[in-house]
Amino acid sequence: MEEAPEAKRVQLLDLPTEVLQMVMGHLDLYRHKLLREASQELKRISTSYILHRHRSYEATHREGPSERASDRAERIMLQILRSTISYFSDADSESDLAISLLHFHDSEAVFNSEADHLGQFLAHFLFLTEQSFNIFSAERLKLKRLHYTMAVFGLLRQFRNFRILGFGRTLLHWNVEAELTNTFIGVIDEENESMRTMDSQRRIYFVSILAELLFHEKIHQNYGGQRGYNGTLYTYSIQPDSKAKRNPRMFLKFMVEGPQFLSDFLHDLISGEDDPHQPFHLPPGTDFTIRVETRCLRGPQFVYFGNLNFNLLGWSELGD
Repeated sequence: MEEAPEAKRVQLLDLPTEVLQMVMGHLDLYRHKLLREASQELKRISTSYILHRHRSYEATHREGPSERASDRAERIMLQILRSTISYFSDADSESDLAISLLHFHDSEAVFNSEADHLGQFLAHFLFLTEQSFNIFSAERLKLKRLHYTMAVFGLLRQFRNFRILGFGRTLLHWNVEAELTNTFIGVIDEENESMRTMDSQRRIYFVSILAELLFHEKIHQNYGGQRGYNGTLYTYSIQPDSKAKRNPRMFLKFMVEGPQFLSDFLHDLISGEDDPHQPFHLPPGTDFTIRVETRCLRGPQFVYFGNLNFNLLGWSELGD
């Protein structure tokens, strides 16, 4: 009597995509990340599932006629999140975004507030993008840092107290100087690190803190806080509706060394004259550097904490 042929083992990818996504909906953070690492196809399906789930979550938090204060705070937080990540439109960022959203929606995660939730999400996302730079070509690195610059300008433009002080051009640089009144961001303490590590951390936390402060401004809430990472302690505050003359204020200067068309694009972007329906394409071989310098005043006297100065993109990185 012949033995019955051994049944073929069913592989995960033999299942319909809809079934796989149902399975993903019941996985905890750790097991979902393991599933993503099993194959590129499973990662692709997982990414699609996570992004769709987040869009559905956003849809449930749209403004309604009888919106509660807690719902409004959640909606504003999601709007700032969406506007910030929208600038990272390249395919390389999609997987990093999915992993960060997986952490964002983790049921076991604990956050102090919506602002804390937003800040930690952006820090996690940007740390992933920074880690990816190790395998990027110079062209992809420049594109990533341009997207970062666009996100910073997009955040600044949303502050009611943001004001452009002026544009200028030297022999080497195009620059823009701006001011955020009632706002302070500084460094209390920082361990000795390499310049590249220091720039990387400051880039990440500058966006994360800006987003948190924007959230507090939009809900008309005075706030002061600190955030620490790897031996560095940042301090920041905002008093969005204060009319006092001696409130905190932050002066920002962006210095760009690059071709004229890039300066023109950034000029229009920060001044609100850009056309969002006309995407900007960075031609291959376009070299540029961008540096940010800040100077903060707090109350009646200068604060002697460190200023938050850093390179968005330096020549040393392009030469690696």
